[in-house]
Amino acid sequence: MLQKQFENFFNDIKIDTEAADLIEKRRILEDDIKDKLPGILENHDIELNKSNIRMIDQGSYKYNTTIKSDVVDRDVAVMIPLDTDENSDPRKIKEYLKDAITIPKRTVEIKEPCVRASYHRNGVETLHIDLPLYAKNNGMVYLARGKATSSNYSWENADPDGLNEYLCNHINGHDQLRRIICYLKKWKNEKYANASSDHQVPPSIGLTLLACKYFLKQVDENGKDDDLNALKFTMENIKNKFSCSYDEDGNIISANIYCYLPVSPCSDVFQKMRDSSSAYLLTFYKRLSTAVDKLINALNCDNEHDAALYVQDILGEDFEVPDRENKVSATVGLISKKEHGFG
Repeated sequence: MLQKQFENFFNDIKIDTEAADLIEKRRILEDDIKDKLPGILENHDIELNKSNIRMIDQGSYKYNTTIKSDVVDRDVAVMIPLDTDENSDPRKIKEYLKDAITIPKRTVEIKEPCVRASYHRNGVETLHIDLPLYAKNNGMVYLARGKATSSNYSWENADPDGLNEYLCNHINGHDQLRRIICYLKKWKNEKYANASSDHQVPPSIGLTLLACKYFLKQVDENGKDDDLNALKFTMENIKNKFSCSYDEDGNIISANIYCYLPVSPCSDVFQKMRDSSSAYLLTFYKRLSTAVDKLINALNCDNEHDAALYVQDILGEDFEVPDRENKVSATVGLISKKEHGFG
């Protein structure tokens, strides 16, 4: 049911390749790093050859799970050979990286896990490129953690190549899984559009890892992909991995879920949500439960029109709703969410 609508929706929201503007900005940024960072480090008695700077493609562009959004988000890691014993403060090295890429056309800031270069048009951010900084020392790799002035900083064991390999092995060649990951990201964007803090929002890496772990390919009676069932199956499996607590009246009062990186440092990707507020994971659970209920309702509908209205409530108004008669004609259009009262 609704497979044509799901595939059309996926084609509408996905980004297959980088836009020319992003490619150009990323290339210039890489050139700035390779041309300027060695000299800046030399001024601080740190030797670095330009040829030893390695740029590592990361994130959704690497896995081809990028979806359209108001602000383009790109991840490109920077790895350098560095003695982390002699240079024990990663904040300083991140400052040097920031100096290497700071020009008037960019807004550069040090975030906890990366250095971010942002680009604006008419005062509005249009894209940013996150640059996690890794140091390779004695065969080990470390991620530079810590904001510029934070007292909480460290060189954290990491394995960016291993994470890339893990996710690419799961996603590449599995088109339905790739679509499910994109649907989950779209659901997140819809339901967390008004979030005031990054820590309120389930991280994309968490949704991606959970999907890879709990997805199972779903097909219809003809052996064709069934994305509606696959999305329900995946979201329901994720929901069932939460541990919940209830008060004496049976009302849910807390919900918790853990999802660990499959490579070093094997940390829980939801830890920051949990540390920020116990309410954030509870909200995540409730919104996930609502989505599962609506997907079940969609599967129980006897026509695609009504089923699509439930899906539209989950994925947004861009999801196409066929006319009530489900006629195959050029007149099939979009139905506004305002035309129904589902949740």
